[in-house]
Amino acid sequence: MDDVQKKFQLESRTVGALPIVNHFLDRLRIQPLLDQYLEPSDPRCTIAPERVLMLLIRNLIIHRHPLYGLGAWAKTMLPEVVGMSDRELDQLNDDRVGRALDRLFDADRLALLTELVLHMVETFEVNVQELHNDSTSLTLHGAYSDADGQLMRGKATPEAALGHSKDYRPDLKQLLWILTISSDGGVPVHFKVCAGNTEDSSTHIETWNRLHELVGHADFMYVADL
Repeated sequence: MDDVQKKFQLESRTVGALPIVNHFLDRLRIQPLLDQYLEPSDPRCTIAPERVLMLLIRNLIIHRHPLYGLGAWAKTMLPEVVGMSDRELDQLNDDRVGRALDRLFDADRLALLTELVLHMVETFEVNVQELHNDSTSLTLHGAYSDADGQLMRGKATPEAALGHSKDYRPDLKQLLWILTISSDGGVPVHFKVCAGNTEDSSTHIETWNRLHELVGHADFMYVADL
């Protein structure tokens, strides 16, 4: 019995809900879109940024670990369901994830998201005749002195600022998160992050215009608080 035990090593890996998650990620064509919109990787890069981002998306859907815990979580999963090999998982760390997110920041995210939403609406036959909009505050703990709303590498960034806190923490800086969903299943079709001191009612015209472009016509109902 002892000799048999020495020949074998028990290794436990988790599958969880990822086969189902992967099915819908494939139908949404998220990785091909990342391949299309992210600049080509450096040939020396051992893990393509789009694959790192796909792993991050999977984690956000089912667990939501902080970046520093992403590698440890991934090693508990069956490699096939997170889209990486064991060797690649050994090389995964928060710096690599951060660099992948930098690549996403530099991409044309507006065009990427527009193509994703249009494909989602068509593939899953989402009814966009009635859309519901609401906002909430994302509370930040810290100074965030660099989050001042200035352009970064030629792209606009939101300002972390004091504002009307929906978390009842007027002492903390915040960002304003605006989300529009379909009445049919509550499917997200548009979002935007604004400066923390943005007044909600000032965002509706821009949101409606953007939804008008996505839907393709003005014959839809827009439901929101003023």
